[in-house]
Amino acid sequence: MAASCPQEIFIIGGGFSGTLTAVHLLREARPGQLRVTLIEQHRRAARGLAYRIWDDSMLLNVPAGNMSALADEPGHFLAYCRDIDPAFNEGSFVPRRLFGDYLEHTLQVAERGSRTPFTRIRAQAVAVRRKQASPLLQIELDDGVTRQADQVVLALGHLGAQPLHFADALAGSSRYIGNPWDYAAMDQIPAGGPVVVLGTGHTAIDALFRLTSRDDERKVFLLSRRGLLPKGHRTLPQPPPTTTFPGYLEDLPPTTFAYLRAIRRQVRLRQRQGCNWRDVVNALRPHTPEIWRRLPEMERRRFLSRVGPWWDIHRHRLAPTAYRRLRGMLASGQAAVVAGQVLQMHEHGPGVRVIVRPRGGSEAREWDVAAVVNCTGPDYDIDRLTASPLVAQLRDEGCVRADPLHIGIDVDAGYHVVGADGLKVSGLHYVGPMLRARYWEAIAVPELRRHAHNLARHLLTPGQA
Repeated sequence: MAASCPQEIFIIGGGFSGTLTAVHLLREARPGQLRVTLIEQHRRAARGLAYRIWDDSMLLNVPAGNMSALADEPGHFLAYCRDIDPAFNEGSFVPRRLFGDYLEHTLQVAERGSRTPFTRIRAQAVAVRRKQASPLLQIELDDGVTRQADQVVLALGHLGAQPLHFADALAGSSRYIGNPWDYAAMDQIPAGGPVVVLGTGHTAIDALFRLTSRDDERKVFLLSRRGLLPKGHRTLPQPPPTTTFPGYLEDLPPTTFAYLRAIRRQVRLRQRQGCNWRDVVNALRPHTPEIWRRLPEMERRRFLSRVGPWWDIHRHRLAPTAYRRLRGMLASGQAAVVAGQVLQMHEHGPGVRVIVRPRGGSEAREWDVAAVVNCTGPDYDIDRLTASPLVAQLRDEGCVRADPLHIGIDVDAGYHVVGADGLKVSGLHYVGPMLRARYWEAIAVPELRRHAHNLARHLLTPGQA
């Protein structure tokens, strides 16, 4: 009997999720089982958006002891760090640049140690279509080349910031920075001029630090609807425990507020025992996908609108050094947090006039600033996404669809994308932060590494891919 041909697996996107999927395929595939190709538009794969940064003042927001790329080797990243500096420990918050180096290293080691052929292509995929009268998928690249694959993994990270209609008057202006990761544009803002940062989450804090590190006299206004800032980690963070589903959440009606009341009771109980609210949140981390699964769609909507922002600031915390730096800037007046709604923005003289209605107030305020930076967060609604030609093509041709809440891409339990007809698209998979539609917690390393590994195992198991 003739040997079967190796499966051609193409991974589109070389950030964290795509890199880890490739690593697991290279580590676990049988000789001759498959060939792996990674398509990444940037010169250096593995770094993605978060770790393609060279400013060592930008720290990871998860301690090193919980940042292993390999879930079954929890000390993997820490060992890498200690090879550089033995002073690092599991509670260290290290530079993001270092984690990008680690991911590159992990991919290189997997490639060298594997008998599975591995190819890197530097290009942007602009379309994926079923080849006519064939089970194969055809990938179109931006250089006009096409490739054929048995399986395609869409490992697409954040695809652009949320569109802000009140910023339309600033379209094309150098005084409005719509891409919050464009530090080169931030560095061009005239010195001394105040800046409005739209948003008060992690991306906004990064922008604040960048803006003030280049101009330590600059005033920065952090503006969001609620004015909520991320909480900080403890200086000696505790790793999340491995436990069964919390008993205090069992037998509750599947509603947002029933779970919220139970969690608050648990926090008060643990505090009386000398513990910290962070211990309760940490213990919930492995179980949030199950909690999300139990909530009906109406309750998920209620969570997003009523509880989500408060959950985010407690769940996604700042490194202690970053938190202390932020508090110092707020205390000194260099940074100010404003809760309110932007009514209008337009060019005014050499800068921008921003008109804001403070939360709970009736009268609008006007600020004249040098520039505005949009840090409101990624746009997860693929029905309105225009930043990715590939996602737009797949959406318009019915090969992917948004989930009912428009917070991600609809997938099944095997990571197949679901098409407009409600059926899985054979051979087409997704892994990345838009898994939040199905699992909610899917944007941080501890969750994404598990999803990448699970997807790789699906691809390696006959009949599951």
